[in-house]
Amino acid sequence: MENEPQRTSTLPNGNDIRLPWHLRLPAPLEHDFADYFRGSVASVTPWAAASLVALLILALIVEYTISPEAAAITWRPRLLCVMLIVATALIARRADWRRWLHVASLAVAFAVALTGNWMGLHVDHAMAFGLFLQTPLAILMACVVLRVPFHLAAASSLVMLGILFLTLFGSDRVDRDLSLVLLLLSVASASMSLFGQYIYERLLRQHFLSENVLFQHRDELHSANRILENQATVDGLTGCLNRRGMENRLDEVLHGFGRGGVSERITLVLFDIDFFKQYNDTYGHLAGDDCLKTVASIPRSMAQNSKDFVARYGGEEFVVVLVDTSLKDALVFAERMRTRIEQLGLPHTGSRISQVVTISVGVASAGNCDNDATNLIKCADEALYQAKGAGRNRVAYMSDQGRVVTL
Repeated sequence: MENEPQRTSTLPNGNDIRLPWHLRLPAPLEHDFADYFRGSVASVTPWAAASLVALLILALIVEYTISPEAAAITWRPRLLCVMLIVATALIARRADWRRWLHVASLAVAFAVALTGNWMGLHVDHAMAFGLFLQTPLAILMACVVLRVPFHLAAASSLVMLGILFLTLFGSDRVDRDLSLVLLLLSVASASMSLFGQYIYERLLRQHFLSENVLFQHRDELHSANRILENQATVDGLTGCLNRRGMENRLDEVLHGFGRGGVSERITLVLFDIDFFKQYNDTYGHLAGDDCLKTVASIPRSMAQNSKDFVARYGGEEFVVVLVDTSLKDALVFAERMRTRIEQLGLPHTGSRISQVVTISVGVASAGNCDNDATNLIKCADEALYQAKGAGRNRVAYMSDQGRVVTL
């Protein structure tokens, strides 16, 4: 027996969506991604800020150890950077301030780069050229630590490198050969940092698209499940619940009643159309379907409580469940329903008791029967049987004493 070909899933998962090289998404998705990106960055910003503050303090300690005179110059720029880093961490913690998070992160990066250039020009020490390397460190920090979006990081990096170029070659304090080496190191470091940020953001955008696609499919599946559940529990002809739906809903209602969730009784009204077989024989099954729909519309229009429901129990039999309704009020409901259906005046020449369509009704309360769906329906069915035996087109009910009474 030949092996069946392996089935592959055709359900999109986001990984089959190709991002353009520039990473930009359609405007609505781009706006949502910006919020998603800020949220992911904000969760790690306080830890990143703590690491940067520790590094700046360590740098100041090293500078003081090497040259107290240099530290006397560098501590103020270091303090400025620390203040900006703390402000960025505070912005990340406040959801309503996070729209400024990337701006604050870029402010920190520029502060580190610019103060490095300034200190490199003003510190008189043989190792002062190392301070110019704060520019590539600032770019690395913006891309890897503070996670500024790639487009902002790329533009800011070009500006920082341009400022570094002007600083190095616009001053006589730094040797030209050393300036070239510093600039080359800075460009190489910035290129690698930006490449890493590009790959990171591309993967993050792919993950974002995957989540959106799965979210959309989840909504579609929920909608499909609701439709299938509706089809499984709703009678297609009358729009009422079918027997399965009725049993599920009735069990739920009675379960709430058993917990004391309903302040009064739960009453079940069971009725069927008198001599419906003769109606079908006389007028045909299509007319019988129209008759069922018309009759079912009456109790559906009369049910007021949001928990009340009407179900087609089978054939020409219907159930009305009235929640938080006393037996007395249910009897009034049943009699009005019987009267209104009779007043429809639907012709029924095959009936033995009337020239129009009529119904017989049986009523039972959960307070008079065990709080069980089967027993409640059995009580209502006994009352309905009595109503039919008493001549049809009338209401009967199960009394508190367990006897059937006909109205």
